[in-house]
Amino acid sequence: MRRVPHFQFLSALLAVVVLGRYAFAADRYPASDPPLPKLTEPGQTQEPSVYRDRRTALMKEMGEGVAVIFAQGQDDGDGYRQSSDFFYLTGVHEAGAALVLAPKERTYREFLLLPARDPEAERWTGERASIGEALRQKYGFAKIYRSSSLDHLLLGLCTRSPVCWQLALANRETGEKPLDLAAYGKISAQLTGVAIKAKPFAIAKLRARHSPEEIALIQRAVRISEAGFQAALPEIHPGGFEGAVEAEAERVWKTAGARRPAYASIVGSGPNSTILHYPRSERVMKDGELLLLDMAAEYAHYAADITRTVPVNGKFSPEQRKVYEIVLRAQTEAFKALKPGVYHEDLEAIARKVITDAGYGDYFTHGLGHFVGLDVHDAGAYHEPLEAGMVITLEPGIYLPEKNFGIRIEDDVLITPTGARFLSDGLPRDPDGIEQWMAARSGKKP
Repeated sequence: MRRVPHFQFLSALLAVVVLGRYAFAADRYPASDPPLPKLTEPGQTQEPSVYRDRRTALMKEMGEGVAVIFAQGQDDGDGYRQSSDFFYLTGVHEAGAALVLAPKERTYREFLLLPARDPEAERWTGERASIGEALRQKYGFAKIYRSSSLDHLLLGLCTRSPVCWQLALANRETGEKPLDLAAYGKISAQLTGVAIKAKPFAIAKLRARHSPEEIALIQRAVRISEAGFQAALPEIHPGGFEGAVEAEAERVWKTAGARRPAYASIVGSGPNSTILHYPRSERVMKDGELLLLDMAAEYAHYAADITRTVPVNGKFSPEQRKVYEIVLRAQTEAFKALKPGVYHEDLEAIARKVITDAGYGDYFTHGLGHFVGLDVHDAGAYHEPLEAGMVITLEPGIYLPEKNFGIRIEDDVLITPTGARFLSDGLPRDPDGIEQWMAARSGKKP
């Protein structure tokens, strides 16, 4: 583990506090961080060629036939967030859009379909562009149609290459039929001999192997998240409010260019630290308790995911420190084994053995980690070996409801050609470092 850089980074963070406000100049971030790619506003998107290259890679996987990918984004408190598969392949933020790919076509192999304009609705939600050369240049598509053309387009393409690729998986929570299968059903009802084949991990495998530009965006999301942790630290004290910690972190993220949290923040003190997805941040912290902080920002659609567990009064009790050190040892041993070719389940077995051998096996109640990228729980083939360019979390934990405390340590880790490195190296993770961090709080409460 790299221990010196994170304290250098924390010193830099403390140096920029001016009247409680943070300045986010470019030179605030470590010089060793990769440079950001060019982003276009609004939407924090990259050049159209980036998305075109991804579509080309997917069509190479398809080889023949036709595939349709639907925009299935959702509105939240921060506005509309595009579904990640669709965003990964297009960079388009419009709701109700669709992408059609047809690798065997001679001239035009990719088509963007957008909903019809509605002038009355646009008075409320903002004006949308007409289809024309400006829009084609903006999105990098030679062919843009309205969504009403989808069935006719698919039918024509399938007459020349009669294979429909199912790329979407069924929603495990709702069991709803994937939208691409529903569209293909209409085609097979009109055209005999159309085969429907599945490539459910085709997009996931592409998304899991990050380009240098994507890694730079994830790294920036991590740095912004770390700044939020640092800003929130003075709010952690006996008598303090969980919600104030969450609010200060999220304020700093948005000041730094993040549009939204990467997920609903988990800020749980005392007994709430044992609730894995504690949602409310409504309790008053007490002396002698631990506070579990699982919170991170999203930047340019890319997520970070970080957890730290800190003593509310700044000092671990002997029992808290003992359990903390077991969790840290589990993470450290898993990290030592991390390299290309290793499987998720191998890493989890290593961490679980550490915790089980220490007598706490029944209290490690979740998996060791997951992929991170466009989603905080990102797409990826968990049954296949890990590769360089992937980013995963390592997040062992022990939760003791009868003791009123839980401990989780979570970091974002990049797999390199020869091993791995922590992206979230700007925050301490060992207990001595945590206590020093707490003692150095700017504006420390009594």
